[in-house]
Amino acid sequence: MKKHLLVITPRFVYPVIGGDRVRIFYVCEALSKRFDLTLLSICQSAAEMHAPIPSDGIFKQIERFYLPKWHSWVNCLLALYSSTPLQVAYYKSSLFQRRVDELLCSHSGVLAHLIRTGHFIDHGKAPRFLEMTDAISLNYGRIKRTSGLSFDLRLIVFKLEALRLKAYEQRVVNDFDASFIVSEADRQHLFGPSSDTRVVVCSNGVDLDKFPFRFYPEGEDVIFIGNMTSLQNLDAARYMAVKIFPLVRFRCPGIKLRLVGRIQPKKAQELSRIPGVIVTGEVPDVAMAVKGGAVGVCPLRLGAGIQNKVLEYMALGLPTVTTSMGLEGLSAQPGRDLIVADGSGVFADAVTTLVVNRAEAKTIAVNGRHYVQSGHSWGVLLEPLVSIIAKRVIGT
Repeated sequence: MKKHLLVITPRFVYPVIGGDRVRIFYVCEALSKRFDLTLLSICQSAAEMHAPIPSDGIFKQIERFYLPKWHSWVNCLLALYSSTPLQVAYYKSSLFQRRVDELLCSHSGVLAHLIRTGHFIDHGKAPRFLEMTDAISLNYGRIKRTSGLSFDLRLIVFKLEALRLKAYEQRVVNDFDASFIVSEADRQHLFGPSSDTRVVVCSNGVDLDKFPFRFYPEGEDVIFIGNMTSLQNLDAARYMAVKIFPLVRFRCPGIKLRLVGRIQPKKAQELSRIPGVIVTGEVPDVAMAVKGGAVGVCPLRLGAGIQNKVLEYMALGLPTVTTSMGLEGLSAQPGRDLIVADGSGVFADAVTTLVVNRAEAKTIAVNGRHYVQSGHSWGVLLEPLVSIIAKRVIGT
């Protein structure tokens, strides 16, 4: 019989869209081969509380806990004059804590998703694990140092959070048997060259069945994929639409920029007013939404961790142009598997070249697909995580 493992998340795993949900979904899929999983998720909307559950067999038991947003905002106000990161305080709940404690009595171990749920795990006997994903302080620190962004209330929060997060992230790993993070750059940021061996790098993968290779020789559109409700993706989309795309369009009249992913209606209207920009919003099938695309772009200026969009572009056969920040955590070879370009003019030149020279674009696309096939299988990348948890919980 399989041992029981409890997984707690700050958002419901389904639907599997957005970087953090994709990550924890595939982590759980890998763990389900060795454990019977119970999912306990915080939800803050009716959509999450009533989202359909697919019959994928990953979880043996699923529970959703409603945490009103007003309660979370009160938590943040109370934490303003403390050293606790606001995003940790945001999810505090004595009732949720009680349910975690109750479930732990019948489980052999527990995995917390993100530092936002790590504080719910009591220092008891059950083995404890933390799926950190990114070094959030690295992302927030970059936002704090970046000028030229349009005003956003979240900037104030991020600047405040940057002062608290790094110390918290460095400290919280001491409460767990092992913690997992997606890139060496994130681990180095937090722990330096003498990294704690309990903090293990397990990169992100890509589901090649969901992202089939289809290079389009006559492709015309530039594609951006991303959850644009996050500041880093919204900044990248706006930077592409306002600063880079007009330079491409000047040399390639009639070309379109497709922005694919969740976005607030007001932001969608703003970007749609730019000539040649098409905002598709959230879509059920990314592969279909990017059909006929010529180039995939990741003009990232803020962020941390692995950029799933880069892996997805390469899997789909979209020759990819990214910034140096978008390449972090990946071993893809610039100039062979993808193009790296920093600065709006250089980035526009790279995009234009791939739009015009489709033979070169196809070579990049084929190499990119080979890269993800050989180096970014979820099963292979998550094997260290599964093995560490199994050894601690099962003993094998």
